[in-house]
Amino acid sequence: MTLERRKQWNFLLGEDGSWLWRVVNTDGTEAVSERSFTTLKDCTEDATRNGYVVWKSEQERRRESS
Repeated sequence: MTLERRKQWNFLLGEDGSWLWRVVNTDGTEAVSERSFTTLKDCTEDATRNGYVVWKSEQERRRESS
């Protein structure tokens, strides 16, 4: 069995239209944003300050099988 080495990030849209982020760490602990955000951009910027990393396609670590 392979253990997951990556954090699992979720961006949640509330009923009021505000955004929150939530992360599940590799040890099973969770963290959530301390406040809500009016835009997804603001939410992801805050998540980035808290460890979220956006991988661009040229940075993709997995390779397609031949």
